[in-house]
Amino acid sequence: MSDLKSFVALQARVYEFLDRQDEATLRRIVSGAAQLMVLSAAEQAVRALPELSTASERRTYLETADLTVADLKKVAGELHYRNYSRLTKPKLIDLLADQTPAPAETPAEPKRPAPAPPSPVAEAPVPEPPEAVSVTMTSDADAAAIAARLREIDTEEEGAEYLQAQRLDRDSLLAIATELQLTHMDRLSQKELRRRILKQAIGARRKFAGLRKW
Repeated sequence: MSDLKSFVALQARVYEFLDRQDEATLRRIVSGAAQLMVLSAAEQAVRALPELSTASERRTYLETADLTVADLKKVAGELHYRNYSRLTKPKLIDLLADQTPAPAETPAEPKRPAPAPPSPVAEAPVPEPPEAVSVTMTSDADAAAIAARLREIDTEEEGAEYLQAQRLDRDSLLAIATELQLTHMDRLSQKELRRRILKQAIGARRKFAGLRKW
């Protein structure tokens, strides 16, 4: 008999709940789009308290909701209150009623380590140009060949490049000067000696060629 009474009481509560719903909600329940959920007293309080705007409304709800100390502590934890674990039931009701439920804390984003500075790039050593090595001719034939080649060059600039490419030392330049019939060259610097050779081999030849045409 007690089971039958409990069933009738439950059915009455269901009808009472459905009677409070609007037409759209009832259609969603019938179609399966919305489902009925059984919540514990603590779970109902977690949902209800943030919707109540005043402390008196929250206190009235807590005092009439038949919540145990364990339920009140669960509600306090779900609503992110602190320092409630040792409070009595009246103190828990005061805490939940007098303070607005705190929003859930957003975990702080972990700090990312600063990017390491780029490693310095070692500069590749610049190769030094090879030192010019003076070459000493081994025979008078070499001096004669160079002198003959200088006589064939048109300008002194080209002749200077040719001599530079031969990398001749002072003795070799003196030998070429002798082939060009230059005298008293011993005391001249190597630079002046080279200039005299070019002037004799190229400049004099061009002058002689002009006189011959004339």
